[in-house]
Amino acid sequence: MRSIPTDLLRAFVTIIDLRGYTRAGEQLGRTQPAISLQMKRLQELLGVSLFAKEGGAQLTEQGELVAGYARQILALNDEMMLKLSSRESTGKLRLGIPNDYADHFLPKLMASFARDGADITFDVVCDISHNLLEGLRKGQYDIVVAMTPDGPSEGAFMTWKEPLAWVGAAEKSNQTADPDAKNQLRIVCYPEGCLYRRNMLTALQRDGRNFEIVYTSPSLSGLEAAVGAGFGMTVLARRIIPSALHIIEPAGHLPRLADVVVGIYVGPDRKRSAVARSFAARFADMFVAGQGNAKVS
Repeated sequence: MRSIPTDLLRAFVTIIDLRGYTRAGEQLGRTQPAISLQMKRLQELLGVSLFAKEGGAQLTEQGELVAGYARQILALNDEMMLKLSSRESTGKLRLGIPNDYADHFLPKLMASFARDGADITFDVVCDISHNLLEGLRKGQYDIVVAMTPDGPSEGAFMTWKEPLAWVGAAEKSNQTADPDAKNQLRIVCYPEGCLYRRNMLTALQRDGRNFEIVYTSPSLSGLEAAVGAGFGMTVLARRIIPSALHIIEPAGHLPRLADVVVGIYVGPDRKRSAVARSFAARFADMFVAGQGNAKVS
């Protein structure tokens, strides 16, 4: 029985996710020829062709099959390394994450760590994505979850597209029930710098819609309270919308919203990177549940 080295599998899925050998090499710190040699070796070990054409990222049917197993193998490998490395780690894992993602995902993540008895402590900071990425570059965080408008920032561990939606009160007020009304749309949003806010206002201005920002809050609970009371409408990522609110869909006469790109980023500190990357892999499993377009590096 032949064994497949995990570095070959990681190179393989990185080529798929970044759609090319050169970008995969940049991500993994290898040259393009070195990545090509890795793929040649992997195909020799498996005895199948993984790509439809040499040097391309389009998979064959066998390649699709291998990709699915490769991701499972790497996930188990990273989970094992997390458990092993966490026993040798000291201090806190510093995590930066947007407020709404923290509210939605951290309770589940902390519960899973409590069940496993993981010996890791956390220092969590919630802020807008721009500030979090800047903090990561300054060494203030070990892991950051951040949104970017046009594509991932440099050094992403994993990325995926997050669809946005217009959101209103569960019991429709006149404001949310008739988005085509000629009066100004009443907007509830996060403070300036938030990508939800940027996408929403850009879409409204592009379509020439009249609007007024009537409420801002740095917390998801604050937005939920205002929107739930019928004070105005907002924009949120579809899968973190509180159950008390509803998606205004079809969007009717509201403007179309662009997706945002969400990424998990790991700091470069070598003393902490093993624990951080292993934790990020476990964190990624929770984020990408149901997200078929996630890209893992």
